Amino acid sequence: MSNLFPVGRDFMNFGRNFFEDPFDHLLESTSNFNVDIREEEQAYVVEAELPGMSKDSIQLKYEDNVLSIGATQEESKDEKDDKGNYIRRERSTKSYSRQFLLKNVKEEEINASFENGVLTVTLPKKDSDETTPKQIEIQ
Repeated sequence: MSNLFPVGRDFMNFGRNFFEDPFDHLLESTSNFNVDIREEEQAYVVEAELPGMSKDSIQLKYEDNVLSIGATQEESKDEKDDKGNYIRRERSTKSYSRQFLLKNVKEEEINASFENGVLTVTLPKKDSDETTPKQIEIQ
Protein backbone atom coordinates (compact mmCIF):
# COMPACT_ATOMS: atom_id res chain seq x y z
CA MET A 1 0.00 0.00 0.00
CA SER A 2 2.90 2.35 0.73
CA ASN A 3 3.99 2.03 -2.93
CA LEU A 4 0.78 3.70 -4.06
CA PHE A 5 1.54 6.89 -2.18
CA PRO A 6 5.32 7.19 -1.53
CA VAL A 7 5.25 10.61 0.15
CA GLY A 8 6.09 9.14 3.54
CA ARG A 9 9.27 7.58 2.24
CA ASP A 10 10.27 10.82 0.52
CA PHE A 11 9.77 12.69 3.77
CA MET A 12 11.83 10.15 5.70
CA ASN A 13 14.66 10.48 3.14
CA PHE A 14 14.62 14.28 3.23
CA GLY A 15 17.83 14.55 5.23
CA ARG A 16 19.61 12.09 3.00
CA ASN A 17 18.42 13.77 -0.22
CA PHE A 18 18.88 17.36 0.99
CA PHE A 19 22.42 17.77 -0.32
CA GLU A 20 21.88 16.09 -3.69
CA ASP A 21 21.85 18.20 -6.83
CA PRO A 22 18.27 19.46 -7.22
CA PHE A 23 18.53 19.17 -11.00
CA ASP A 24 19.61 15.50 -11.14
CA HIS A 25 16.06 14.36 -11.80
CA LEU A 26 15.88 16.60 -14.87
CA LEU A 27 18.93 14.90 -16.37
CA GLU A 28 17.54 11.45 -15.64
CA SER A 29 14.36 12.13 -17.57
CA THR A 30 16.24 13.32 -20.64
CA SER A 31 19.16 10.88 -20.61
CA ASN A 32 17.28 8.25 -22.63
CA PHE A 33 15.12 8.24 -25.70
CA ASN A 34 11.57 6.96 -26.09
CA VAL A 35 11.14 3.48 -27.55
CA ASP A 36 8.00 1.57 -28.54
CA ILE A 37 8.14 -2.18 -29.22
CA ARG A 38 5.29 -3.99 -30.93
CA GLU A 39 5.02 -7.73 -31.34
CA GLU A 40 3.30 -8.58 -34.59
CA GLU A 41 2.51 -12.02 -35.94
CA GLN A 42 5.63 -12.26 -38.13
CA ALA A 43 8.02 -9.73 -36.54
CA TYR A 44 8.94 -7.41 -33.70
CA VAL A 45 8.84 -3.72 -34.65
CA VAL A 46 10.94 -1.29 -32.62
CA GLU A 47 10.43 2.47 -33.01
CA ALA A 48 12.93 4.77 -31.30
CA GLU A 49 12.50 8.54 -31.20
CA LEU A 50 15.86 10.19 -31.87
CA PRO A 51 15.10 13.83 -32.74
CA GLY A 52 18.02 15.94 -33.85
CA MET A 53 20.15 12.89 -34.65
CA SER A 54 21.57 11.98 -38.02
CA LYS A 55 21.59 8.47 -39.45
CA ASP A 56 25.40 8.39 -39.17
CA SER A 57 25.32 9.08 -35.42
CA ILE A 58 23.23 5.97 -34.65
CA GLN A 59 24.75 2.57 -33.84
CA LEU A 60 22.52 -0.49 -34.17
CA LYS A 61 23.53 -4.05 -33.24
CA TYR A 62 21.78 -7.38 -32.61
CA GLU A 63 23.88 -9.93 -30.74
CA ASP A 64 23.02 -12.78 -28.35
CA ASN A 65 19.28 -12.01 -28.57
CA VAL A 66 19.88 -8.39 -27.54
CA LEU A 67 19.08 -5.39 -29.74
CA SER A 68 21.35 -2.47 -28.86
CA ILE A 69 20.58 1.06 -30.01
CA GLY A 70 23.12 3.78 -29.39
CA ALA A 71 23.40 7.38 -30.51
CA THR A 72 25.97 10.14 -30.09
CA GLN A 73 25.23 13.82 -30.45
CA GLU A 74 27.96 16.43 -30.61
CA GLU A 75 27.21 20.09 -30.13
CA SER A 76 29.40 23.18 -30.23
CA LYS A 77 28.60 26.82 -29.52
CA ASP A 78 30.90 29.61 -30.62
CA GLU A 79 30.49 33.22 -29.60
CA LYS A 80 32.90 35.83 -30.93
CA ASP A 81 33.37 39.53 -30.41
CA ASP A 82 33.56 42.15 -33.21
CA LYS A 83 37.15 41.20 -34.06
CA GLY A 84 36.44 37.49 -34.31
CA ASN A 85 38.09 36.65 -31.00
CA TYR A 86 36.50 34.04 -28.84
CA ILE A 87 34.52 35.27 -25.90
CA ARG A 88 33.22 31.79 -25.18
CA ARG A 89 33.54 28.45 -26.95
CA GLU A 90 31.78 25.35 -25.66
CA ARG A 91 31.59 21.77 -26.90
CA SER A 92 29.57 18.89 -25.56
CA THR A 93 28.97 15.28 -26.48
CA LYS A 94 25.93 13.31 -25.40
CA SER A 95 25.63 9.55 -25.68
CA TYR A 96 22.44 7.53 -25.43
CA SER A 97 22.10 3.77 -25.27
CA ARG A 98 19.27 1.27 -24.81
CA GLN A 99 19.18 -2.54 -24.96
CA PHE A 100 16.25 -4.91 -25.43
CA LEU A 101 16.00 -8.69 -25.18
CA LEU A 102 14.20 -10.03 -28.28
CA LYS A 103 14.41 -13.80 -28.80
CA ASN A 104 13.62 -16.01 -31.80
CA VAL A 105 14.76 -13.47 -34.39
CA LYS A 106 16.00 -14.19 -37.92
CA GLU A 107 19.21 -12.19 -37.61
CA GLU A 108 19.97 -12.17 -41.34
CA GLU A 109 16.61 -10.53 -42.14
CA ILE A 110 16.68 -7.61 -39.68
CA ASN A 111 16.20 -4.25 -41.39
CA ALA A 112 16.11 -0.66 -40.21
CA SER A 113 15.16 2.77 -41.52
CA PHE A 114 15.53 6.29 -40.14
CA GLU A 115 13.08 9.00 -41.13
CA ASN A 116 12.01 12.27 -39.48
CA GLY A 117 13.89 11.49 -36.27
CA VAL A 118 12.34 8.04 -35.83
CA LEU A 119 14.40 4.86 -36.12
CA THR A 120 12.29 1.85 -37.12
CA VAL A 121 13.80 -1.62 -36.74
CA THR A 122 11.95 -4.69 -37.99
CA LEU A 123 13.11 -8.02 -36.56
CA PRO A 124 11.40 -10.95 -38.33
CA LYS A 125 10.58 -13.90 -36.08
CA LYS A 126 11.86 -17.42 -36.65
CA ASP A 127 9.30 -20.04 -37.59
CA SER A 128 7.87 -21.83 -34.59
CA ASP A 129 9.49 -25.15 -35.56
CA GLU A 130 12.91 -23.45 -35.51
CA THR A 131 12.50 -22.41 -31.89
CA THR A 132 12.06 -25.81 -30.25
CA PRO A 133 14.52 -26.27 -27.41
CA LYS A 134 17.30 -28.78 -27.87
CA GLN A 135 17.11 -31.74 -25.53
CA ILE A 136 20.49 -32.45 -23.92
CA GLU A 137 21.32 -35.98 -22.95
CA ILE A 138 23.09 -36.41 -19.63
CA GLN A 139 25.94 -38.94 -19.70
